[in-house]
Amino acid sequence: MLACAVIALPSSAADAPVSWLLVQAGPVDADQAAALVRGATGGRILDVRLDATARPPVYLVKVLLEGGRVRVYRVDAGTGQLLP
Repeated sequence: MLACAVIALPSSAADAPVSWLLVQAGPVDADQAAALVRGATGGRILDVRLDATARPPVYLVKVLLEGGRVRVYRVDAGTGQLLP
């Protein structure tokens, strides 16, 4: 099961809006990896595959970007972090 927490970060200025941070703990599944990439790129997800031989294991998420370009993003299967 995926656990999430929302954390309010203190603001440096008294009248500035509070910043919110979504912290995700635990492993992610293919649908969650696809949602992370879709949210980061706005593209259309074409394929999601788990590369369990990689260290750490990663999801390879193929996405169709604006302008017709296709790119593969890597998502850490343990943390949900988008990798470079």
